[in-house]
Amino acid sequence: MDLKVDWQQTYNGPIPNGDGEVGEHPVNAYPDTAVDGQSYGDGLQDLDGVRYSGAGELDPVFDAADVPACCDCAEDEYYVTYGGESYCVSAISGDESTDEFYDYDTGEWSSLNDDIQRRNTTVLFLYEDDEGDLHLFIINNELDNTRSSDNGFVASVTVEGAEGSQWLNAAWIDQDEPGTDIDAYQDANGSNVATADWAWQNRKTDGGVLGTLDEDFALRVTPALNNAATYDGNSVFQDQTDIERLVLLDGDTSTEVVLEDTVGTDGDLDPIVIHSSCGIDSGAELDTPAVFRSENYPDQEHLVELDDVKPGDTGEITFSLHLCDNPGYVWFTAGNFSQDGGTLTEPESVSMNESDPGSVTEGDDMGELADHVDVTLWYDDDCDNIYDEETETPIFEGTLAGLMDELGVEQGADEESDAFAGMHQLDADPRTEGVECFPAEEGFCIGFEWEVPIEVGNVIQGDSVGFDLGFYTEQCRHNDGSGPDDGNSTNQTPT
Repeated sequence: MDLKVDWQQTYNGPIPNGDGEVGEHPVNAYPDTAVDGQSYGDGLQDLDGVRYSGAGELDPVFDAADVPACCDCAEDEYYVTYGGESYCVSAISGDESTDEFYDYDTGEWSSLNDDIQRRNTTVLFLYEDDEGDLHLFIINNELDNTRSSDNGFVASVTVEGAEGSQWLNAAWIDQDEPGTDIDAYQDANGSNVATADWAWQNRKTDGGVLGTLDEDFALRVTPALNNAATYDGNSVFQDQTDIERLVLLDGDTSTEVVLEDTVGTDGDLDPIVIHSSCGIDSGAELDTPAVFRSENYPDQEHLVELDDVKPGDTGEITFSLHLCDNPGYVWFTAGNFSQDGGTLTEPESVSMNESDPGSVTEGDDMGELADHVDVTLWYDDDCDNIYDEETETPIFEGTLAGLMDELGVEQGADEESDAFAGMHQLDADPRTEGVECFPAEEGFCIGFEWEVPIEVGNVIQGDSVGFDLGFYTEQCRHNDGSGPDDGNSTNQTPT
């Protein structure tokens, strides 16, 4: 069992090298692909160029929970997930163009490549053409002119994340209007969504080719077959025929990964997600402290390392967690909590001595920053780095000192060897009674937001605070969720 953790951190304060400009900006993220030959990235979460961060100006197709953290596909394989299952598949490598491989015949209104066709089946696969360009093929049904021409199929698909891609095959240019008996209507709108609607006789094939795909990509392919399609088959044909199977081809035209063996008339299916890259390091495998650096903060050695924070400044970290192999109980942990009053400046002394002048000296100033930093810990359901009070569930709301007290973490205690100084058990379904295990191979996000209220004034001048945050998991199997103190836990993973 393994727990992998990644994150996106932002800070609403002075922007490094911003000529005094103040605003929200990325601090660091993991994973974060290095840029311009540096050992660190731009501070926005991405995996080989595919964005997963909820921060920044762009609204990515995928969020941090979708980071394919646990997989170990080979370099020439692609990571596919569907219906809670995962697969490593290869593209079909061809020595001809997409048009030649699809082999569309205008007389038959169908593909003539019977190797990629399956009766009453929707087939998907990646194809690398003779130029080395990658494409997504979607082929419906098989060519069989002995079947009736009165009946037919309908199908729709939405592909998200196909930035700059188009439906390529010339067979679908200048076809009839949508809704005719053997029509294929396709469109690509915006920079990352491509849609297609198809209606065709049940003795024919239909489909599309999407590309060229970027070298680094992630796609969410959502098929809507039979009654779930945009078209009403019974209004187009005398009778609607149902697609029965959903199949993915792996590496060649004969190797099938059967995603759905019985699609059903409703045809409402889960998305098929395809990643070009997968797997991240975690724990001791990480290159620390370099992992905490970005082009904004190139010398940072800890996750949160900010100085000259002023009243009114805020910051946020969204952690995304991924359980590999087995469902597990998960805890949020904290420790190594310390404060320092620093040098007692004159404004701070005046503020601290307002009620009793002269009563507070520098030796008495042990630091009060944690008492004046408001924090919110919550289940960030959409992983967007923003706490939505109306829809998302808080775990803790109060001061940083209050959080440490709630978790039982003592200030100044030597907790270097105790990963579980303070713990709070997380719940996969916090809106119901009891504690639910988190499923394997699915990510979830926890948000941690802090704010120094503007009304604090000078009482925190020169003060600093330090603390550790972490996560701990143990598999659900053979454990009761009581945590590491029962002495009977198996497969424990602190992070």
